[in-house]
Amino acid sequence: MKRLLFLVAMLACTTITFAQFDNIGLLGGSTVTGWDSDTDMVTTDGIIYTLNDVVITYPENPEEVTPGVKFRKDDAWAINWGGSGFPSGTASLEGPNIPAVNGTYNVTFNKDTGVYSFTAPGFSEVALVIDAMDVEMFTTDGVTYTANNVALEAGNVAFSVDGTTSWGSSGFPTGTAVEGQQIPVLANSYNISFNLDTKAYSFDFVVISMIGDGVVDWTTDIEMATTDGENYTYTLTSAGGEGKFRLNYDWNPGWGSTDFPSGIGSTAGGAPNIPIAAGTYDVTFNRVTGAYNFDEVTASVADFSNSSIKVYPNPSNTVWNFDAGSVIINNVEVIDVTGKVVYANTFAASQVTVNADALAAGIYFTRIYSGASVQTIKVVKK
Repeated sequence: MKRLLFLVAMLACTTITFAQFDNIGLLGGSTVTGWDSDTDMVTTDGIIYTLNDVVITYPENPEEVTPGVKFRKDDAWAINWGGSGFPSGTASLEGPNIPAVNGTYNVTFNKDTGVYSFTAPGFSEVALVIDAMDVEMFTTDGVTYTANNVALEAGNVAFSVDGTTSWGSSGFPTGTAVEGQQIPVLANSYNISFNLDTKAYSFDFVVISMIGDGVVDWTTDIEMATTDGENYTYTLTSAGGEGKFRLNYDWNPGWGSTDFPSGIGSTAGGAPNIPIAAGTYDVTFNRVTGAYNFDEVTASVADFSNSSIKVYPNPSNTVWNFDAGSVIINNVEVIDVTGKVVYANTFAASQVTVNADALAAGIYFTRIYSGASVQTIKVVKK
């Protein structure tokens, strides 16, 4: 009898051992537990893991707490998964932080394939149907659904609602969908939106922006213009510094290089910043190849006959005083971050004052002219 009980006990232990699954957790700077503590996910088969009612919040101090989320095994960084897509994507080992957006979600993760999704509970599911593949769209209100940086080939697509109804029309890149039709799209990468109430949709070119202290600063994106979704342009007045190009205001990807005034931007995570010399440039950037060029518009010199201009106070909420020493200042222009000249005046003095009362608070660039020479100086209105 004792032997029988022993065998039964051993069998039970063996069964429990075989039933053990990997422990997969969710964590990140955009979760309530941060990067130090995982919230364990639930599984019934050791492959599909789920977690409901996950609150995602972008950290108030991103310079101290890195935003985003990741999946990891056994509460350790030895095995972790990340991805660049949201609300869905395919995570890779040691991948980037998933750029989760504020909201409450039901999260699903496939440990074998890396496929993940963040679905807002209680809302209809909307997807863009491309042949046999669906691109899940994201919503925070159950009305407006979006999917960003979707690469499409030329062909027909449609929106599906809850996996059944198909919506589209002959209009492109915008239109109002009707049931049972498809949308004839052109090959490109798009930011897509769909209104579930009105059925209005749009396929917009992805956003390419410039950022850095050689542009404005490292927290302000300057959006470039495009007519084809591939080639982007912007007229930049720079006081000198570093910068990069990036996609949809995000670093997945961002482009950088050590070459100036032209080069091929790298999307590698540790790619260097572009060293931008002071001046005014017609900037071009190709999203597909990463090729860029800073074509100088206004001659820029490092000094006026070896004499540097001083500006004070800076920042200021009233006036900026410019002192060029023994050099005569002929003209002063103030340009906002969009490239618009918001102030211009002529002078014939080595010390001049520019009134900033009428300007909104923010960052500006002043072009100081002396004869054929010009200096560009960044100023701040408080």
